[in-house]
Amino acid sequence: MSKDQLFFTIFEGIPKYIMTKQYYTELYERDLQRLIMEMEAYPQPEEMWLNATGISNTSGHLAQHLIGNLRTFVCAPMGGFPYERDREAEFKAVRFTDEELLKELYALKADVKASIEKLEDLNAAYPIHIKAVCEGQTNDFMLCHLLAHLAYHTGQINYHRRLLTTPVIPVQK
Repeated sequence: MSKDQLFFTIFEGIPKYIMTKQYYTELYERDLQRLIMEMEAYPQPEEMWLNATGISNTSGHLAQHLIGNLRTFVCAPMGGFPYERDREAEFKAVRFTDEELLKELYALKADVKASIEKLEDLNAAYPIHIKAVCEGQTNDFMLCHLLAHLAYHTGQINYHRRLLTTPVIPVQK
């Protein structure tokens, strides 16, 4: 199976793209690299821990949350990487120095890739006791769901960085 081939099936006349482990690996590597680039783009590393009125979470806390989320729902069940999550601390504590956080993100990128590569069957049932999203959920569904979650929070981090590190210019009326 060539990565350059387009796989699709026709379902009620609508092309349906068939995801493969290779495609998921490439998408996760791309989006985790985007997350890393956003975190590295802060002019001063301590700014990732700043907050402003009306913003619930700092970028540092969102990055910690993504580490916990992907380690819990991808790396542990799919790759066999042991991980004990403390979700509350992801949002309330500074668990890593700025340098450690970036190292954790680079390690996460490698572990997510290894976990996806270890999967034997994308269409196998994803354990409902680990994360229940919908009835009949598969590894494929969960990888798609978690990729959307990663992209959502990476967008929040991008906005946070630009909002808190860019000089404010008043709009001319």
